[in-house]
Amino acid sequence: MKRKAKRIVPKEPNQTRRNNKNPIQIHDGLGTTMPPDKDVLLIYFDQKGEAELADDFFNVYNSCGWKTQTGGTIRNWKVCATEWIYNYRQKVKRSFRRSPFYSESL
Repeated sequence: MKRKAKRIVPKEPNQTRRNNKNPIQIHDGLGTTMPPDKDVLLIYFDQKGEAELADDFFNVYNSCGWKTQTGGTIRNWKVCATEWIYNYRQKVKRSFRRSPFYSESL
């Protein structure tokens, strides 16, 4: 007699969050809590050494409803924040290189 394999229907990963009528925001530190608390943003930007950018980042993305430029929803705000910090640092480097006092041979 052959044995039949049991078929298990896999659960959706976020099934418990969708069924919850009173969602409680849990800040797991991974950046998946949307929209993020402003305090958590301040801590993250402070750890990266760019604390003054946190308010600008929060205001820009809060005004557009935490959507990307193409209209997609943001699932992880830390990815956007890291990109924001990187673009800022690149802009600072470009402005420094355009300075009349810049010399490559230091």
